[in-house]
Amino acid sequence: MVVVSIFLLFIFGLLLGSFFNVITIRYKPDDSVFMDLKTIGGRSHCISCSHQLRWFELLPLVSFFFLRGRCRNCKQKLSLQYPLVEFLTGSIFAGIPLFINYFFHFSNTVFFSFTAPWWQYVISIIWVLIFCIFLLMVIVDLKHFIIPNGLNLSLGILGLCYVAILYTVQDTLPLFYDSFIRHYAMMFSFVQNIAISHAVGFFVGGIFFVLLVLITFGRGIGIGDVKLAFALGILLGWPDILLATMLSFIIGGIISGGFVLFGKKHLKERVPFAPFFIAGVCLVVFFGHTIMRGYFSIFGL
Repeated sequence: MVVVSIFLLFIFGLLLGSFFNVITIRYKPDDSVFMDLKTIGGRSHCISCSHQLRWFELLPLVSFFFLRGRCRNCKQKLSLQYPLVEFLTGSIFAGIPLFINYFFHFSNTVFFSFTAPWWQYVISIIWVLIFCIFLLMVIVDLKHFIIPNGLNLSLGILGLCYVAILYTVQDTLPLFYDSFIRHYAMMFSFVQNIAISHAVGFFVGGIFFVLLVLITFGRGIGIGDVKLAFALGILLGWPDILLATMLSFIIGGIISGGFVLFGKKHLKERVPFAPFFIAGVCLVVFFGHTIMRGYFSIFGL
């Protein structure tokens, strides 16, 4: 039952990934990311030759490899974005529920037999949607150096819903399981209250980026990144947002420095920050506890 459910979730994710490709490819900075049907509607076609695609050219993952990564009509190479986004979306739908169940010690057997408490499904759905938004943010920011307001707002709303559910069921969760660094949160938190820790994360995470904008006169960080910091602060809470921010700057510094070193970027050339920030968040979510344990083990703690 578990394997079948995961497979079906992966297939559904592949189909949704095709839709995400449509959204990100047809997105324009002046539009809303949640475009109207007129913008995203119409038959799918090749960007190079406008050839309308047949059904067998639209199968997620399969069509790309069947066509050997080229348009059937003009033979132009197709972007690797198509299979990559489809695969990542499928992996999100199949993998995130498994990870959430592991982190919160939910039972996969109970979860996928649909006999688990309602809030476990809601938490899993929220995190699946969150990672889908992350994926859309990364693609759009890499293409256009912008984070759409709709995505930041959606992320903030999902964060509020997540906190509300955690607050409601906190008596059934082990202490500090609202933090992805688990008991290490005690070393940085002055309160043991879910609502307050996420409120602190909202203000500290957002205000830090506001100060960066003021100090750099907007040249280092964009307003979209500030909005993202506020949304992530709600979602992660304190002190997780602190670790995510630190990791994002480390990752950004290493990658940007590598681009400059190998002549791929100039020192003053713009680099989108959202992918680095989201990479830092992913490290905290999946490996936050391990990172903290490794860090403090250096000092014999």
